[in-house]
Amino acid sequence: MFKDKAFLKRLSMLAIPIMFNEMLNSSVNLLDTFMIGKLGEAAVAAVGLANQIFFLYIVINFGINSGSAIFMGQFNGAKDYKGIHKCLGTTFILTLITAIIFESAAIFVPETIMSLYSKDPKVIALGSDYLRIVAYSYLLSGMSMMINAGLKCTGNVVRPTITTFISLFCNFIFNLIFIFGFKMGVRGAALATLTARFIELSVIVLWICIKKSVILTSPAGYFKSIDKAFLAAFVPVVTPVILNELMWAFGMTIYNVAYKYSGTEAQAAVQIAGTVQNEFMVAGIAVGSASGIMIANALGSGDKERAIDYSRKSMAMSTLFSGVAAVLLVLLAKAIAGFFDVSDTARNYALIMMYIVAVGMFIKTLNYVTVVGILRNGGDTRFCLIADAATVWFVGVPVAFLGSAILHLPIYITFTMVYLEEITKLFLTVPRVLKNKWVNDLIK
Repeated sequence: MFKDKAFLKRLSMLAIPIMFNEMLNSSVNLLDTFMIGKLGEAAVAAVGLANQIFFLYIVINFGINSGSAIFMGQFNGAKDYKGIHKCLGTTFILTLITAIIFESAAIFVPETIMSLYSKDPKVIALGSDYLRIVAYSYLLSGMSMMINAGLKCTGNVVRPTITTFISLFCNFIFNLIFIFGFKMGVRGAALATLTARFIELSVIVLWICIKKSVILTSPAGYFKSIDKAFLAAFVPVVTPVILNELMWAFGMTIYNVAYKYSGTEAQAAVQIAGTVQNEFMVAGIAVGSASGIMIANALGSGDKERAIDYSRKSMAMSTLFSGVAAVLLVLLAKAIAGFFDVSDTARNYALIMMYIVAVGMFIKTLNYVTVVGILRNGGDTRFCLIADAATVWFVGVPVAFLGSAILHLPIYITFTMVYLEEITKLFLTVPRVLKNKWVNDLIK
């Protein structure tokens, strides 16, 4: 692996900007959690749980964009830019429909949504206030995500990182203004997120217009070439990806439904540990995303052997990056836990779960690389759907309710038990990669 300098150079050129982009994306959530943490554990739990509907929306959009990126990566390998344009047009339609559904739910029935995740009236009220405002940012986030996916598939991974940094900076400034300056509390956090997302989308649209990016065409150009032949190839591959993300995301939100039986302190600790986990997994996610682009490009150019070689090396690289991240998390866990103004019990729970995350990170990262980076980009999307859905719903969800609602175990024990989902998935996905059943040239 380390002797292949061409592989390392290409992976580094793609992975490093993606890593910073993912780090910045995670930092937006970490920053929100930290700043809202100054308002107390009820506010932390409220915003974290309210964002479960945004999490569902973003994960579905990730499925749409991830499925579309399979084709865009292979179209880019074949230098077929009209193919990329019709992928973006189809993605926009799906993103718009999804945004309308989720924004309507968050605006009109926020109390119903919050009551699914919490029994605490204060948490429900705060979360509802947050949802009514932040809902208007959903379409903006989906549009930015779509454009960034197109840029990454065409090799431009730096620009998404810059715009995400702008979003993070704006979010920080507006958090200070609205949360603490105008004393708006969680409503201020929602307004800050909405403003930052609007600026992020404006900047990236302006940039692709000025630079005349290859993903840019006339408005009609995104839709006029969408025909039956394209949809006949696109839908069977992308639909399992969307269903995959939907089933997985609903499973993740059901975990939070299970955790409510452990109390508000436990839920606040889960939100802290989950946010920190996302921050420390960025390197492994970057390797998965970068390898996915490389594999799709290789398959698009007709080089299946190179795609297989990339798959093996990317799995090894993910393990290496996870080890470094795990050591850093163990060293920094106490300091990170001390940043949050929550009860001693919630802080201690969060600290224990950060140590658990450090160990589980190896498995979660490798699963991300195999499923999202390798199998999907080779077109093996149906297997990914089966593996993800089966492990979440038949392993993770039952275990979460068993630990929290039935046995009433400490939250950190239930949190550990849920990792059985990832362990089971590992035994399904790694052999699949090694058998090379995932290698498909889709655009032909």
